[in-house]
Amino acid sequence: MKRLQMTNRTQPFPIALAIFPLLEGVFFIEATQHSHPVAVIALLIASAVMLSFSIHIFFHECVHYRARYPQTINLLYSLFLGLPFDGYRVHHLNHHTYENGLKDFSSTWKRQQGENVAHSVCRYSLGWLRQLKAAMQAPHPFDPRWGNVVAIKSRIPIQKIALVVFSLLLVLIDLKLLLLYGGLIYLGWAFSSLHNYGQHPPTEQSPICTYPSKIYNQLFFNNGLHWEHHQQPQHHWDQIKLASQSPRIPSPHLINPCATKLPFLGHLLLVLFIILGIVLVIVVVLALLAALSVYVSCSSMTF
Repeated sequence: MKRLQMTNRTQPFPIALAIFPLLEGVFFIEATQHSHPVAVIALLIASAVMLSFSIHIFFHECVHYRARYPQTINLLYSLFLGLPFDGYRVHHLNHHTYENGLKDFSSTWKRQQGENVAHSVCRYSLGWLRQLKAAMQAPHPFDPRWGNVVAIKSRIPIQKIALVVFSLLLVLIDLKLLLLYGGLIYLGWAFSSLHNYGQHPPTEQSPICTYPSKIYNQLFFNNGLHWEHHQQPQHHWDQIKLASQSPRIPSPHLINPCATKLPFLGHLLLVLFIILGIVLVIVVVLALLAALSVYVSCSSMTF
């Protein structure tokens, strides 16, 4: 039985990974400040892509890092996700239990006329709400050795209430805010499902796939090493190493389903990924420079 929780609790909380929900929030706030439809749509899509990476990198690591967080943290995470954080925890524990089998809520397979049939990319990604429905109806969503389902589910109602209150607050401020927030959440989870489709393509071998690019994995915190993560889910992101036997794909997980069907679109998305990586590096460097400037200013004031 694979162990889900981290074994090395001496490592610091993965605060660097929070760059993705931070950018999600920045792009969303920028979208609310513009009136031109093209600018709003572009910023909303950028925010949704950041939400997808937040799910697959930051919140994913949070689930593996600790079995329980303070309620205030759970509520904050829920607002960024647009869904209860502990609901996502149930979903992810289910995924690790069944690993793209038919009982996996996020399985890229479906049962049809007595056979396993692959979901289409579009139907799977845009119809992600079906996963939510399956998760809500399952009485025993994952192997109990992976966690206490009763304790986890007991924390979900208050997170749902927080989301309802937050939505009502947005309506009171401006209905446009709620529409943008709803669009962000729907698109973000659609991108997240597309990402999962790339990680678990429904082929005859049904492999869990790795994208081995060293540059990509340096920029995106080893997110490409998905087969390795499933083999050792108890390891922190920076403890995972590329394995020689891992099944490989030629493009990042989010791009690969499109690159397989439409090579030109795949190349275009890869260029956009490189630009996104450069933006991330610039943001991190600017943040470090700002922190250094504040530190130097405080030090000079001391003397």
